[in-house]
Amino acid sequence: MKRIFIPILLILSFITLSCSREKTEIGVLDLEGNVVRKDREPAASFTLTDQNGKKVRLEDYKGKLVLINFIYSNCKGTCPPLLLKFKEIQLDLKDEFKKQTVLLSVSFDYERDTPEVLKKFAENQGADPSLWVFLTGSQAEVEKMLNDYQVAVKKGPDGEFGHINMVVMIDKDGRRRYDFFGYDYPTEKIIERIHEVLKKGWF
Repeated sequence: MKRIFIPILLILSFITLSCSREKTEIGVLDLEGNVVRKDREPAASFTLTDQNGKKVRLEDYKGKLVLINFIYSNCKGTCPPLLLKFKEIQLDLKDEFKKQTVLLSVSFDYERDTPEVLKKFAENQGADPSLWVFLTGSQAEVEKMLNDYQVAVKKGPDGEFGHINMVVMIDKDGRRRYDFFGYDYPTEKIIERIHEVLKKGWF
């Protein structure tokens, strides 16, 4: 099987796109390693399959705040804390915000995490299907999204994956607003950002 090797760039403040003096601000890391994205770059489109076997595109959620994490169902390490954050968001978000938000958990284990497996997994997680969707796809579809979103994943000889822990926030216009790295920051940090974005009238 083809393994995935994807370099990840964590940008502290600025990058230079040419030899000129002009610089484009991409993002600033806060003290907990979360990137406030300043460039408002369009989030890359994708086509994947949800736990019900339905094809899903990012454009299907235009007009909503989208949160994406990257997991696999057999993970015993850092995926459970990432999933717990989505559980807490699902529990703690007020109804008025839930109607404007969607949670997407993308599995990069495209061989084992079929729609049928993810449907059972979603039920075990207590996921509300109107808010929280689990996605998988073909090898080409999944690897394209991982590359587009700069998600580093490496499959080990034991069939387990080493991977970056990240949550991506996308606004109603399909622009990447925040990246949350790691898993040991409080869920309230993401919820505060949700409130901030929704209350600014972008929705």
